Amino acid sequence: MGRQTPQPLVRRLTSTVEDEEQRSRTPTTAPAEKKKDSRAIEALKQLFCGGMAGSVAKTVTAPLSRLTILYQVHPMVTTKENRPKFSMTIRGGLYKIVERGGLMSLWTGNGTSCLHRFPFSAINFWCYEGVLDLLNGPQRLSDDDEDDSSNSREVSTVSRLVAGAVAGTTACVACYPLDLVRTRLTTQLEGRETYRGITDAFSKIVRNEGFIGLYSGLGPTLMVAVPNFSISWVVYGSLKEYALEDELFYNLRKVDIETGKERLGFALTLGFGAASGTLSTLVTFPFDTVRRRMQIQGQHFAPNERLSGVEMIRTLLIRDGVKGFYRGLKPEVLKVVPMVGTMFTVYEMLKEKLLT
Repeated sequence: MGRQTPQPLVRRLTSTVEDEEQRSRTPTTAPAEKKKDSRAIEALKQLFCGGMAGSVAKTVTAPLSRLTILYQVHPMVTTKENRPKFSMTIRGGLYKIVERGGLMSLWTGNGTSCLHRFPFSAINFWCYEGVLDLLNGPQRLSDDDEDDSSNSREVSTVSRLVAGAVAGTTACVACYPLDLVRTRLTTQLEGRETYRGITDAFSKIVRNEGFIGLYSGLGPTLMVAVPNFSISWVVYGSLKEYALEDELFYNLRKVDIETGKERLGFALTLGFGAASGTLSTLVTFPFDTVRRRMQIQGQHFAPNERLSGVEMIRTLLIRDGVKGFYRGLKPEVLKVVPMVGTMFTVYEMLKEKLLT
């Protein structure tokens, strides 16, 4: 068999071009879209994101958190009537804690705090997203529409207010016993401990005060939690929405490479989270002082000496005046910036990884 004659150059080039055109006209199989998780799986992811965000934030700010509580309840537990303040300065207060119990005593009660904060933050974030989903449509579950600056359907401030109130109330009631135990462990004085740990605290509270003792101070706590989370979510959500729409913040936003959607950058997330937390703290701090004092009454006073919420407010006002309601505000405000900033930042980072 003789050798085949090669195709002329022009025919080969033409054939190559035709092949390329044919391939370009041939529909290619599109990459399979990422399978969307079921609502239950997304809910679990939201629980995890919220719980981890709260736990990390609590651990970072535990020293200031303990100092705040000690300032709030010190007049009730001190044996020195001429020293109504735990310490005159924040630095002195931290040094006093370390001097009495060592460096790790700054984190006394943090284990209980994280046990409380994980479900508390998880339920709070989950309920907030769920109520917004209920009020504004099922697309809210993924939260993509809220982060998308091109979306014309805005979430109303009223929706955020309602969602924050429902979320704060639900999380507070569900996790309150852990919050009470955490407060009592945190305020124990070294060498005069009443409880040996979480289990022992639960056991003694139920035995000495009854099951209802686990919910001592719930009323003032709800007066803190509901407005606190409502204000926090409204301020954060409104600032976030504004930043995604206004070109003034263009350089502080970041764009998802795959979807092209804009999201808040780290600086904006930190700043807005801190701003929302600071404002909500200033509004609700007086009731926080009242609830902390009511939580430890069963630990230090006989049943006939314990005060109701109204009586506690009246007594505090008569003895210390208005300033008594704000005792411990300085370390609390110092704590808010890193705590809320960390919480929202961790939540947004985890949500971006797990929910998109």
